[in-house]
Amino acid sequence: MTDTPYRPENEGPLASPAQIAAEAAEPSAGMVAVRAPFATPEKLGRARDMVRTLAVAYANAALYPTTHPLVASSLEDLAAAVNDLGEFGFEAVTLNIYKKTLFVENQVFPEESVTYRKLIEDLLARGISAVTFARGLTPAEGATLIELLGDPRITDIQDARAFLETRGVSGVTVAETSSLDEAGNEARNKEVRARARESYDTGVTAMRDIEAQAKLGRAMEVGSLQRVVESMLDNLLQDPAAVLGLTAIKGHDDYTLNHSLNVCILALSLGSALGLSAEELHSLGLAALLYDIGKVRIPEDVLMKAGPLTAEEWQLVKRHTEEGADLLKRIQLADKMPMIVAYEHHQRHDLMGYPEPAAGAEQHLFSKIVGVCDAYDAMTTMRPFRREIRPDKALAVLMQGRGKAYDPGVTKSLVAMLGIYPMGAVVKLDDGTVAVVYRVNNDDLLHPRVKVLCDPVGRWLESPEVLDLRVINVETGLPVSAIVDCIPAVEAGVDDIWQYL
Repeated sequence: MTDTPYRPENEGPLASPAQIAAEAAEPSAGMVAVRAPFATPEKLGRARDMVRTLAVAYANAALYPTTHPLVASSLEDLAAAVNDLGEFGFEAVTLNIYKKTLFVENQVFPEESVTYRKLIEDLLARGISAVTFARGLTPAEGATLIELLGDPRITDIQDARAFLETRGVSGVTVAETSSLDEAGNEARNKEVRARARESYDTGVTAMRDIEAQAKLGRAMEVGSLQRVVESMLDNLLQDPAAVLGLTAIKGHDDYTLNHSLNVCILALSLGSALGLSAEELHSLGLAALLYDIGKVRIPEDVLMKAGPLTAEEWQLVKRHTEEGADLLKRIQLADKMPMIVAYEHHQRHDLMGYPEPAAGAEQHLFSKIVGVCDAYDAMTTMRPFRREIRPDKALAVLMQGRGKAYDPGVTKSLVAMLGIYPMGAVVKLDDGTVAVVYRVNNDDLLHPRVKVLCDPVGRWLESPEVLDLRVINVETGLPVSAIVDCIPAVEAGVDDIWQYL
């Protein structure tokens, strides 16, 4: 059976990963998707100024005392850069060094990692992997940090902290471990993952009950689904990645139920990134669980048909949007969004889909969100009548459909959220190793964090090794490793992707 609202045939080649990443990074009018700490050029410029002025002050201090006008001027610039970031809402900003690569917060600075190697090496030589500047930093406090870095007697973090403390510095704190090191968060991550998985399984059970009620013609009780949405949102606030990773669960025996849960998670994550309120997210989540409920009124043999549909069968399938809206209308929900989304989710952004809209009507934002999330999860799931599409290719198809089937801003925001290689994608690296994408780096969509599963000759590692593909070779300024291909999980011998997330 085919029920995909947009097909890319005869519309030219799909964009490359680099092209998609560049397009997804461009701001969209009316969209406020949160991608990275320094998502605007102004914030990024201030962060870069902070790194530059610190490096310049340190270089000048190697030639002159900190009281010299040249050093004093660069320290004033450093304080100004930190306090400018405070005007953007940063009460504190952390410079992280992770595997000799420089980050500000979680934003990689590859060029600066090469240019300011001396600063990075001297920080590490003093046991410092992270420096946090507080809003209100003074030039004098900056000068104390510069003196610390120039003192060869300081060789560990305890000495560095004592140096700052004895001089009464409160605007600068140092740490031995970068905030990018995830080892300390492992226990908390496992706890959130366990709760998120419990919510997912509860959701599948609740959806099965709702589906059974609908098939029997009984009034649907959606209270259980509302509780599932609330639980998912609670987990989403604590660890967005743990919740988003649940979409890697692909239960082929319960496709409809798993698909609805996956679309709900994608929609909640995207809605949150777009800045929807808590009340709006609750409404969107319920709509995303119920948008396809009308399929209970479509014959099972038509829904599961392996070959092309006849014209009559296609008309039957298209009826599921109106049937769903009718079912939801009958239970008289106070929230009308589930009914609206059930009716509109296949109308397409250009309104060339189904059912035919009323004159002057526009597709609701929630319908746009659910429509694009529905298409993505459907394409990336194997079905009895077709193989799944690789995640990176599925996103390329969505991007090609911008302005046609899908809203341009919503689609770009989905790609910015998922990354070019989404969580759960199985990838091959340029050295031949096989890995699974573990976390997306929103500041660099082409270089996620991965867990390496196999070495270049195909031997499985006893324990997966976490590798951040943003880490650079300081000699060349290029990433130490890169993705060259995205491959099916079954081809890599991976049965359960979720265990690695």
